[in-house]
Amino acid sequence: MMSNFTKWVKQQKHVLLDSSMSLGLEERGLNLDSRLWTADALKKHSNLITDVHKSYFDSGSNLTTLDTYQASIPGLIKAGYSEQEAVELLKKAVEVAKKGRKQSQTNQPKWLAAGIGPYGAYLANGAEYTGDYELSDKQYVDFHKERIQVLINAGIDVLMLETMPKFKEIKAVVNYLANANIPVIVSCSLLDANHISDGTPIMVVQNFLEQKPYVIAYGINCVDPELVTPALKNLTTNVSNHKDLIVFPNLGAAYNPKIKKWTDDGISEHDFNHLAKQWLRLGVKYVGGCCCMSEKRTRSLGRVLQQTI
Repeated sequence: MMSNFTKWVKQQKHVLLDSSMSLGLEERGLNLDSRLWTADALKKHSNLITDVHKSYFDSGSNLTTLDTYQASIPGLIKAGYSEQEAVELLKKAVEVAKKGRKQSQTNQPKWLAAGIGPYGAYLANGAEYTGDYELSDKQYVDFHKERIQVLINAGIDVLMLETMPKFKEIKAVVNYLANANIPVIVSCSLLDANHISDGTPIMVVQNFLEQKPYVIAYGINCVDPELVTPALKNLTTNVSNHKDLIVFPNLGAAYNPKIKKWTDDGISEHDFNHLAKQWLRLGVKYVGGCCCMSEKRTRSLGRVLQQTI
């Protein structure tokens, strides 16, 4: 059965994503130098997370991503939480996003995506941009499955596997989700315009995802925006009518994984929006920004989408 979210998406020309949770929290005064990154705020600063979700909805976003990218069960346990406490924090991530949605006064449709970071995010050493790790298929599934099930049960609309650098991990998790009864989006980090971060040709990944009916969209995120257009040209040739494309790059700034900070501001709002118009012409449906993308820029990007309808 097609979900309400999937039915809605099929009727849309474009979907505006939210943007950076990390920037939103930093602008509200939080220091994110933690193994858990933004997920560290779930325990003591959930009100700020709610406000970030609300602000992105107020900026016109249709889809907000939960603060769960770094919140794997093993990662939370390693940070000192019990397994039950970790489960409760994941439920809380859904609750605060729903609260932000309720507080928002704008009238566009608003949906919740569970952000699922790769095993590389758990390593907290930048491996989500390299894929420099190796587990068995079972180990990948065991790492992800409890977090995924908790979030599905808590009432998300779509599952988003994001910044995925490793094809073996993508295959293991996507195959596991065959009977999960939830729409899935898969977004990869890139080595270059032709390969995801572990060196797998991007079209090989595309061919695998095209065969999965529950994968409703795929694409790329947290890459230099200048890389998006050439990468998309590889994907648009073979994307089917049953799938949509998603892009939410960063702003091209340099990232220091040791201190978990971006070292410059990246490209301008004008230049980002100019590139976004190229992506829309190439047939992308879901558009947003990743790290360093602000609420103001998200609102501006939304105007670009409205002009192309």
